[in-house]
Amino acid sequence: MKMELRQLEAFRAIATLGSFSAAATRLHTTQPAISARIRSLEFELGGPLFDRSAKPARLTPLGHKLLDYADRIGSLVTEAQGIGKGAAGTIRSARLGIPSALVSRWAPFLIGEVYRNNPNARVELHIDRSVVLQSMLTNGEIDFALTIGQPNADELVSTPVARYSYCWIQSNTHPATRKIHSISEINKPVATYSKTSAAYIELRDYLRKNKLEHISLSGSNSTDAILKLVSEGLAIGLVMSIALDDDAHPMPVSVMDLPTSMISDVEYFASFRRDGATLLGEYLASAASTFSGPRAADR
Repeated sequence: MKMELRQLEAFRAIATLGSFSAAATRLHTTQPAISARIRSLEFELGGPLFDRSAKPARLTPLGHKLLDYADRIGSLVTEAQGIGKGAAGTIRSARLGIPSALVSRWAPFLIGEVYRNNPNARVELHIDRSVVLQSMLTNGEIDFALTIGQPNADELVSTPVARYSYCWIQSNTHPATRKIHSISEINKPVATYSKTSAAYIELRDYLRKNKLEHISLSGSNSTDAILKLVSEGLAIGLVMSIALDDDAHPMPVSVMDLPTSMISDVEYFASFRRDGATLLGEYLASAASTFSGPRAADR
């Protein structure tokens, strides 16, 4: 019997995801098919590769030995697949994760990069908070993600691609809007990102320190919702500058001349799994690191 790449592929998927069923889902096959590949591999190597009584499945000593070889073989196969048409020419599907604040600027670019050399590729776009996208990426539910901060996971490869500052905004059409010269003059709720975001926490601490707690904060996971509240004159907004970078759907808001030094710039990372769609991840991460647009990044 001869060892096959698909057996090693199944072995690596189980070792990473912790179960035969999850590996079957990742590889678009059935659990019995995955089990058959592993049984054949175990027969050839002369011993069990997984402790099947454990949840999640644990590698045996023999399994640990094989994993090092399987990882190296997987990397070599990935490199070999990319030497002809290049990494971009091998993409069949792409599951992308992008936070809502970046969708208008980054989604067309990333999807366009996939389709540029792969017009028949199947693309899925997932829009959610960075913490959710990082979890989906770690679990193998998506192939590539843009997220705030570098994910702390050994199975992920990450590279910084953009840094954004914040700006204050107000409605430029609502009749009740008046010019505000300092933060202390704000007389409306301030709409910004969710209560767990760095922007919300740093602004809340600034208001407390400067005895401005009469200014109420409203947190939201939706950038569109923040912009809508501001455009309707219901709130003052504190958003990333890229949130206004939507030429196709401009919002009736204007940037205010108020300080933002109390809010740290936010850095976004492009990340992908080491054992996942590596060619796709490397290609998009490389493309993302060179991408910029009006107001897009402070490099």
